[in-house]
Amino acid sequence: MISKHESIVYDRWLSQVLNRDVYDLRVDEDLIRQAVDDKSVVSKQLDELQAGKVFIYSKILPQVLTAVSFLESRGFNLVDTGIVFEKPVSKESKTTSQITIRLAVPEDRDVVVELAGKSFTYSRFHLDRAFRKDEADSLKREWVANYFNGNRGDAMVVAEADMKVIGFLLLIFGKDSRLIIDLIAVGEQQRRKGIAEGMIIRAESEYSKFSTISAGTQLANTPSLRFYERMGFRISMAKYVFHYHHSAEQR
Repeated sequence: MISKHESIVYDRWLSQVLNRDVYDLRVDEDLIRQAVDDKSVVSKQLDELQAGKVFIYSKILPQVLTAVSFLESRGFNLVDTGIVFEKPVSKESKTTSQITIRLAVPEDRDVVVELAGKSFTYSRFHLDRAFRKDEADSLKREWVANYFNGNRGDAMVVAEADMKVIGFLLLIFGKDSRLIIDLIAVGEQQRRKGIAEGMIIRAESEYSKFSTISAGTQLANTPSLRFYERMGFRISMAKYVFHYHHSAEQR
């Protein structure tokens, strides 16, 4: 892998899962200034990168219009608007769910991975038509498997009914006393029964040392937006997500 500008960051995990080079393009004014100069090193690096078999993504604030224009000029497409919610961690909430909610154990792996592979329709990979549904589903399975491999996340809460896991909540212990919901899912037949709420309440109780809990979702995911608002979360940030695809066959 050739050394790139510091704003062109190789995503090793996604590259392995997708079997192609994947980069996170972190756009700022300095990158734009250099990239618009056709003779600059950055411009040549981007040209070379975009000519190969590659997937590049970039997340930017909606108000940074220069970044929007720059990405569009480079052939990127807007696929998602990510919404970040947050609220103070509740110290006293109790779940009313009759479902067993507990911390995950290694034996939960297979069921949780299977659940992750069939529970998502609004992720940026599912919204991007350049990805097949089986590719997007596989990404979610690998994402959750990484927790059990010790490579992603710090804790997991699961919901169980009739001795079977029907929901999971993957957590990251963030900086500044922030508890982050990295991924959450409930089996399709078990939704709208308070299970997701119960898992979040259990997480707040279990990790009450944190002061804030945050979660990300997609603007297109109306049920998720309404769910977080009902739980008292408030929007703290929004970001546009742009994707760029190119394969060797396109050259």
